[in-house]
Amino acid sequence: MVSDNRSNDNGKAVSYDTLSILAWVAVGILAVNVSYLVGEEVGGEYFESGADVLPLLSAFTIGFLKAGPTIFIAFALADFASFFGRCGKGDVFTARNLKTLRQGADSLIWAAVTSAIIIPAVLGWMDDETSRNIFSFTDLALGVGLMGFALHGLASVFEDAIALKDDNDQFV
Repeated sequence: MVSDNRSNDNGKAVSYDTLSILAWVAVGILAVNVSYLVGEEVGGEYFESGADVLPLLSAFTIGFLKAGPTIFIAFALADFASFFGRCGKGDVFTARNLKTLRQGADSLIWAAVTSAIIIPAVLGWMDDETSRNIFSFTDLALGVGLMGFALHGLASVFEDAIALKDDNDQFV
């Protein structure tokens, strides 16, 4: 059986359940942030347009588009919260956890793509500018995308560990 605690440098135990709870708290904070971003777009349009439906739907869409990276990061954190929750119950090297790691990595990559490519391209297209900036690679977008690729690498190592565990379980 795998212990659900790991020691850090201070000698204090950090449990998987604690990591899961912290990830869920972060998901909640990001959900509030998304509602603020969307509300800011819709609220501003409401006062400008006099509550016309089409401009409000457009503002709602733009708000969700701008909040896209945050939404994808929240999805990744939700995956990691589930991952840590299962690890806290002793389910560590499982195919389900491998799938969860890959989903989290994919969410981080999509957050970067949304931030660096999709948002600038769509907003440039909507404003009908002649010289659109279709790429906006910030340090944050690059970092999040690279973290996603790094997690895919870690998932490959995790996959090998699962295969090794399965081989060992056959001998016992």
